[in-house]
Amino acid sequence: MTNQQPVGSSRAATPESSFVYFVFACIAAVAVLGMPIYQDLSVGSGASYSCIMGPVPPGAVYIGEVGPVDSYKTVFPAGRYCEWANAAGEPLAYQTGWITTIVACVATAVVVWMTALAVREKRPRRLRITLIPPVLSLLAWIAVFL
Repeated sequence: MTNQQPVGSSRAATPESSFVYFVFACIAAVAVLGMPIYQDLSVGSGASYSCIMGPVPPGAVYIGEVGPVDSYKTVFPAGRYCEWANAAGEPLAYQTGWITTIVACVATAVVVWMTALAVREKRPRRLRITLIPPVLSLLAWIAVFL
């Protein structure tokens, strides 16, 4: 037994494997793009209105038109924060967006990893095209922070 690589073997990515990595990076980028969309849908017509229309924590006082004590759009996690008061006046908080943000973080890591694998080719001919998924992911994160 020898530890030699087969003839024609290379650690560089082939054009076919680079395309597969690019496709997986694109799929992951779509998952990242879902995060700012979810954040905007989560806040809807305003954080306060979304808190009233969304789930109210058990024990929260909701009398007539009195809404949450505090509500706003959050960046991390990408969603909304709603704070209600209970009968004793203690705050009850409700936060949305954790699952979406975790999925987007994992998808961002996949985009970076797949893009790194796709550009391993010795002379990537289509580097600009290969960089589309990470650029879209970056724009999605920027949209969340704005």
